[in-house]
Order: sequence, then C-alpha cells, then structure tokens
Amino acid sequence: MSMTIPRAPVAPGDEQVVLRRISWGTYEKLNDELGEGRNPRMIYCDGELTIMVTSRRHDWYAERLGQMIVALASALRIPWEDAGQATFRRKDMNAGLEGDKTYYLAEHAKLMKGPRDIDLDVQPPPDLAIEVEVSHSADSALTAWGRLGVPEVWRFDPVEEQVGFCLRCEDETYTVSQRSVAFPLLTTEDVLNQMRLADKLGASDWYDQLGDWIRSVILPRLKGDS
Repeated sequence: MSMTIPRAPVAPGDEQVVLRRISWGTYEKLNDELGEGRNPRMIYCDGELTIMVTSRRHDWYAERLGQMIVALASALRIPWEDAGQATFRRKDMNAGLEGDKTYYLAEHAKLMKGPRDIDLDVQPPPDLAIEVEVSHSADSALTAWGRLGVPEVWRFDPVEEQVGFCLRCEDETYTVSQRSVAFPLLTTEDVLNQMRLADKLGASDWYDQLGDWIRSVILPRLKGDS
C-alpha cells in the first residue's frame, strides 16, 4: 500500500532559499567552504541549489528518529554505522546533499566501520536516510537520494502527523510504503506513535521507555506473537 505525503509548510523561524542555474563547480565550492555537520545545509540537483537553516524542532525530531533506528538495530543485532549529516554527492549524477540523519546497515556498516570520510565514487551510499519536514519539503531531497542510490528514506511530517517509508524504485523515484525494508517488523504507525509519545514525555523520559517498548512490542513479532 502506498500513500502521498503533501508538501510540508515552512515552520516559523526556519529559512530556506532556492537558487537556480547553479553550476556543479559553484555548488562544490560553496559546499566545501561551509564544511560538514553545519547549519545551513544544502541540496543540489540539476542546477537547483536549496540552502536551508533548520530549527530546533526540526533537529529534535531527527534526533529522536535517529535514536529509534539505533535502538532497533541494536536490539535486532543489525550492525550499524551512523553518517550523521555527512555530505553525499556525485558529479556524474549531478546531485548532492546532507540528510537529517543517515545510516549504513548490515554489510555496508561493516564496510564503513569507523569515522571514514565519504567518497561515493568508491563507497556505497547510506542504506537509510531520514528527512524531517518541519522546515522544508523533502521532495528535492528525495530526488537527490534517488539519484545517489539510497534504498530507503524515512519521511516524517510532524505538522500533518504523517510517516512514510520511501522505497527506491528502478527509475530512481520512491514509492511510499507502510513497511520498512531496513526494519520489516516496523510499521509507520509504530514510528508515528513513538514520535507522539516523545512529544508528550520529552526526550529523556521517552528514551528511557524505548528499550522496553522494543522488547515488548517489536521483538515478539519475530515469532509472530503480535
């Protein structure tokens, strides 16, 4: 089953600028000068450059989703390596960006073990990326991720309270599913309910209950108990 997630509004206090007819060389120079792990972030595809500054609310949800992914991978004994907001770009694909959160899983996690710099000419793209839509639509990011070959993107809109597991198709577009490929036991409703709970409890108390929730709700599904 697939669904369409509408374009998210820009949240108060967040900013983004879209520039067109920008050469790859100009993007690369700007990208290198700013460096990784910073605000603002960039998304580049076919000469269109989006520059954005994200809010605490945006980054707060990205952090909760990231903690959820790490907790799930650890509980399911799936090797993982986080790549944070590293820059992923390829000139031959005419695309580049920094995600909200990015992860290598399973065999790719073993390959990318440790604090390695990213070079997509010789390394794989991340297995999973997170895009939170408080401050900007993820449409342009998904176009870039599709070009770069990322198999799954989690798209979360806390304004509309919508979650989609975006699965890459052969034509480099994404189909939005209610089931994750990286974590098949997980549903979009699971993620949405946990984000609602995080909003209610706050980060610390929510994280304290996360392990118990995984053990009591997610892991029993391995045996078909729920």
